[in-house]
Amino acid sequence: MKKNLGIIIGFIILLVAGFYAFNAYIYNEKQGDGTTVSAYRGTLTGKKVCLTYTDTSEPQPTGCELGIQTDAGEYYALNFVLLSQTPDPELVTGDRFSASGLITPIEMLSTDQWRKYGIEGIFSVTDSIEKL
Repeated sequence: MKKNLGIIIGFIILLVAGFYAFNAYIYNEKQGDGTTVSAYRGTLTGKKVCLTYTDTSEPQPTGCELGIQTDAGEYYALNFVLLSQTPDPELVTGDRFSASGLITPIEMLSTDQWRKYGIEGIFSVTDSIEKL
């Protein structure tokens, strides 16, 4: 009888340990691949645009929020504050240009202000800009 009780207790311990191991595995899978998103340096080429809201039921802003539509069709908000090149070329909406700088993915932003534009992130032009 003691032998059977030991087997049953051992089996229960094995089941509980298996449950916790499986639960930890499922939890880790739901957390994603563990990669962190961070800003990176890059060069984007595309045309200067005014960003529009993705939700057309909201009223559009009266001013123009500067952006770039890349050749791949992605949108980024434009920031020229960090531009070291002076003077910067005069760009009007629709002009094609290429620029280098810092790309901050939308996932890194702490505010939802930019999510309404359907952008991939913010492109801070820092090094060079060339009108094409």
